[in-house]
Amino acid sequence: MRKDEVRTEEDIARFLEGWSEFEKSVYIATFRIPKGMVSTYGRIATKVGKPGASRAVANTLHNNPLYPVVPCWRVVKSDGGFGGSKGAATGRRKRVEDEGVPLKAGRVVMSDDIVC
Repeated sequence: MRKDEVRTEEDIARFLEGWSEFEKSVYIATFRIPKGMVSTYGRIATKVGKPGASRAVANTLHNNPLYPVVPCWRVVKSDGGFGGSKGAATGRRKRVEDEGVPLKAGRVVMSDDIVC
């Protein structure tokens, strides 16, 4: 299966055959984040049954083989900030802003309306 053929959660699981269940579950959970919303590394960790594994979620998303199908730019730090290098953070910030996510001082304005 080619990356451009991935359209569903089942496709993600097939594309990532041989990857760990944790990695697959992180990519599927991230795939579910709707446009205009964000989640946090900690929330994703909890959703995949590994509370406290936010660093592992961040590392997994850093190596996202399904970008842009899996919208890793929609996952932010718990304070609404964007991790990683300055250049990468700037790109993710611009992308969520373009999707309508409210920002203040370069961080997502964290509210129940946009955090899933």
